[in-house]
Amino acid sequence: MRRAIRYQLTAICLSVSLVLSGIETMAAGNQSCSDDLSTQIAQTAEGLRLTLDGKDDSILNKPELLPAGSSLSDWAALALALAGEQDDYDAYKKQLKEYVEQQYDKEGSLSDRKATEYHRIILTTLALGADPTSFGSYDLVKDGTYDYQGDDLGMQGINGWIFALIALDASGAEVPQDARYTRQQIQDAILKEQNEDGSFGLMPGTSDPDLTSMALQALAPDYNTDLKVQDAADQALGWLSGHMTETGSFESYGAESAESCAQAVIALTALGIDPASDERFTKNGVNLLDGLERFKRDNGGYAHTVDDSESNFMATEQVLMAQVALQKYENGQGSLYDFTDYKGPSQSGNYAVPVIAAMLTIAAGAGVWMIFRKRGKTHA
Repeated sequence: MRRAIRYQLTAICLSVSLVLSGIETMAAGNQSCSDDLSTQIAQTAEGLRLTLDGKDDSILNKPELLPAGSSLSDWAALALALAGEQDDYDAYKKQLKEYVEQQYDKEGSLSDRKATEYHRIILTTLALGADPTSFGSYDLVKDGTYDYQGDDLGMQGINGWIFALIALDASGAEVPQDARYTRQQIQDAILKEQNEDGSFGLMPGTSDPDLTSMALQALAPDYNTDLKVQDAADQALGWLSGHMTETGSFESYGAESAESCAQAVIALTALGIDPASDERFTKNGVNLLDGLERFKRDNGGYAHTVDDSESNFMATEQVLMAQVALQKYENGQGSLYDFTDYKGPSQSGNYAVPVIAAMLTIAAGAGVWMIFRKRGKTHA
């Protein structure tokens, strides 16, 4: 009898093994196209940590280095969370909530002159898996976008309008009828700032590749449904293409930078354009992604300019965001700031783990059932 049970259990284990082999094969097939990119993302995330303090460990629980509420820190938290990296997100969320409460207690708002203070924290909050419409005691989306408490959303320049639209769309919040700004008004304010050559700049009459790419990111959701937006975006794409260098980069403020490349990648993927193959962004066989790699340094981080010998934290976090945007594009998951199906920072493990557990449970249960059956102790 024991020999029969042993044979039956062996057969079950073999069946489980075959199932798991099938899962592994299926997973390998599905992941083969994105394995290289996943490796790049992991390397860049490691480079970000090493660039900060030379250690490859958690950085979001180090307020002495990355205080929550600062631009550098918040974008790092967002980039790492969306990259699926392991870090102390709960600690950072707690610190960020404390920062928001303190700012409101002290100033009555996050800022009445720089609306992007709200927008950055809204996006970071979403990346942390929290609700920006009820973060602590405050509705950051209301206060920072359609009912902005400051003088004007565009007071600091066009980026106030750009990120107001990005943050509003990312949050999925509905704009009430009595709002100070409608979504259309915010979009119109962006379109109004476009130069005749198709570019955008921080202030009227100026042109900048970073701001042009950011404007495209904001306009992307309406590209296929609004002809006015489509025309403006096509002109902006034409300007970007014309100002891409032979080395696959862009010059901003007198120098080619990794950040300019990164923002362009985020913009193109938001529009459903492949930055690796689109002819407008390939010159002499060199594309945007090739240009981006010129800034990579030995520690996995990225330099601000090609001439910089060491990696730069801001440049690296923006490149990480660009790589995540590319991965989401390749996986059909929308733009970088699309949080539709996002549940918060990823946990360790993969698809096979819960399946393995389930199959082993089934196998164990089947074995026990057979033992009891042999002993005449089955239940109804």
